Amino acid sequence: MSTPFRRILLRPPTIRMLVALWVGSVLLAWAVLVGSWFMAKSRLTQIEDQVANDIEAMDATHRLEAAVLAYRHDDLLWHATGQGSYQDNEESYLAAAEQVVDSFTPYVVDSPREKELVGKIQEKLGILGSQLALYGPRPTDMEVGSAYDLLGVVHTLQLEEEGQMQASIRLAARLENEVSNWAIGLSIGTAVLLFTVALDLMRRIIRPTLAITTAAQSFGQGNFAAKATVLHDDELGALARTFNNMAGDIADREKNRLEFVAMVVHDLKNPVLAIEMAARMLHRPDTPEEQRRGYLEGITEEAAHLRGIIRDLTDDIQVANGRFSIHKAEVDLGALVQQFTQAQSRAFTGHEIVVKTDEGCIVQGDARRIERVVMNLLSNAVKYSPQNTSVTLRVEKEDSQAVLTVSDQGPGIAEDDLGVLFQPFGRGRSAEALAEGTGMGLYVVKQIVEAHDGRIDVQSELGHGATFRIRLPLAVR
Repeated sequence: MSTPFRRILLRPPTIRMLVALWVGSVLLAWAVLVGSWFMAKSRLTQIEDQVANDIEAMDATHRLEAAVLAYRHDDLLWHATGQGSYQDNEESYLAAAEQVVDSFTPYVVDSPREKELVGKIQEKLGILGSQLALYGPRPTDMEVGSAYDLLGVVHTLQLEEEGQMQASIRLAARLENEVSNWAIGLSIGTAVLLFTVALDLMRRIIRPTLAITTAAQSFGQGNFAAKATVLHDDELGALARTFNNMAGDIADREKNRLEFVAMVVHDLKNPVLAIEMAARMLHRPDTPEEQRRGYLEGITEEAAHLRGIIRDLTDDIQVANGRFSIHKAEVDLGALVQQFTQAQSRAFTGHEIVVKTDEGCIVQGDARRIERVVMNLLSNAVKYSPQNTSVTLRVEKEDSQAVLTVSDQGPGIAEDDLGVLFQPFGRGRSAEALAEGTGMGLYVVKQIVEAHDGRIDVQSELGHGATFRIRLPLAVR
């Protein structure tokens, strides 16, 4: 059974990878060029030394040839005239030739052919020396032949040295061409790579940047639906996604802010209408005195209602801005919760309110602010849970903390919504569908709790209700 072919999807390179490739290619090209230059310089130095040796060797062969020719010249004169001075010159020329041959040693270290020729030259010089001692002033064919043989070997050595020098020169020229070709080819390849990477970088940077800039300008002009197109899965793609998330959060907060304003207007409208209606009735001269007193009482009640709404709004704004003050004193958290639930029992007739408290849960705090926390948590639990279900408030000790837990049997909170609950105007999608609200309540609760050196957290699953837990430090006695 054949194995099915699996496609391997490769992620496109990120901008960081492209920049690293760009820099790496430049560094690699530079390293190769420098390395090639050092290698070529080393090789050319060797060739230069070899050519110098060849020149010295050729100079030595010319001196050897001159000594042999001088020997042959005086040998001919000696045989022609019989004068002993010419024989003495012959001996000196042979000695000079032997010195020249001895100087060949540094130049023929690595050449077997040159060693062979030098050996023959030494052999021929030895023969000439022995012939000079044996034969008289009349020349012999053997003596003449040995001299010519020696010159022939010297000429062969000259040709060998010249050929070797020419080969070294050709090698240097070829090496120079190779280095030049390498440099040109590497430069062209590097330029093509850099140009390709530069184009890709421009494509990967300019287009996404323009897309983000356009979306930001549109968003700044009031188009809260503007989004940046995510063109690539790289750093600018991540930036575009971050911008889209930020724009979405700002748009949601703007929507919640407008809803908050609309709700405040709605809450203010009814008392204002009632006061306006009562004022009109009071202006009518035929309104009985008893009704006038009733209208005045209604105006007073609605004015008190308005004062309460304004006080609550002012309090929420101060808490949200962190400009509220707390007046700490010892507060029995369990007794405060029991008193509050008893006082508000008529407002929660559709639910069973269960209160369980431990004794001695004394905290150092502002009773009015803590009561506001209990009111917000309890009203949320009642508002978002079905009728005829129970809401449980429990106060207990855990180590050095007093823990207030508020649990309901509502629909629960989606995991995606848990992260925005304690943000200003932060309301989850499920909350928006279930009930109206400003989105400020839990944010205010969090600010008050943290001002008391406490913390708040929530646990919830869809379909299993929600549990809010507040931890406050116990008072030190």
